[in-house]
Amino acid sequence: MEDLPTWRWLMTGDVRLREVGFYSSAIDVSAAASAVEQPWEQMAAGYLERGMTMLVSPGWAVDLLNDQAGKICQYSTLTDGVWIWPSDLVHYLRTYHVVLPEEFLEHMASRSWVVPELDDAELDAICERLELQRGTP
Repeated sequence: MEDLPTWRWLMTGDVRLREVGFYSSAIDVSAAASAVEQPWEQMAAGYLERGMTMLVSPGWAVDLLNDQAGKICQYSTLTDGVWIWPSDLVHYLRTYHVVLPEEFLEHMASRSWVVPELDDAELDAICERLELQRGTP
């Protein structure tokens, strides 16, 4: 299905957007953290940073493990058309070496660690798909 244009297969309803890194507490981050940098970490961080922005919040993300860190980034949701992740995930990857799901790592590697360009129609379709998945109007 990934050979079809993103908007086309998203609109079929057959494919759910995959979510990664939506931590809601310090416990969640701690559970995913590692003491050492992962061999794939720099490539994954670059991939996460180059995700296509699909939603932007006027609010700021804060470090759930370090109250003293202050604002770490403006909160937004990014995508590559298949996976979605919050803008603060790269902070947790670089700072706490969070371990990412193997399926996501394989996905990024299969794309040679390059996020595809998505046009406005594709991003709109992704946002609509996410609304349907989450049951929001």
